[in-house]
Amino acid sequence: MAIMTSAQETINALNAIFDKHKNDRICVLGTTCCGKSTLQEQIPGTVDMDEVLWPQLNKDEEAFICQKPWTREIGDFTRRLVKERVAIKAGQPIFSLILLDSEVIVYLDLSDELLAEHCKKRGSVFQDAKNVKDAIEEAWNSQRKNNDKVFYYLNLTE
Repeated sequence: MAIMTSAQETINALNAIFDKHKNDRICVLGTTCCGKSTLQEQIPGTVDMDEVLWPQLNKDEEAFICQKPWTREIGDFTRRLVKERVAIKAGQPIFSLILLDSEVIVYLDLSDELLAEHCKKRGSVFQDAKNVKDAIEEAWNSQRKNNDKVFYYLNLTE
């Protein structure tokens, strides 16, 4: 299912998805600077992947992940750590850069123009966010080929 949404519409859509799938594990995917944390903070009962992962990292792991520019090697390393250390619980949707094992996957997408605008506001590097977005889309498309999960696509408009 694909829906174009503003911020409030996104919150409403996510709440409806979470309600419908309250007994399932839900992964909400989105790139850096797309608004995951802002949305997650406004929806009770949800989890931010970073809040689960970062306390478990040692200094070397954290330093490697925080390198700039973002590369596939950094992404692969982070993905491995997340899959080893982070698990979704039914009824506690998790907002993540990494596709986690779940029954339901929600992809928060936005145009490259809007992503560039969000990056500028946060002082982030657009190309890093775009590279992460491309990796997420690759994982999303790969999972959709398996067709063994429920997929929601939300196209953010602000």
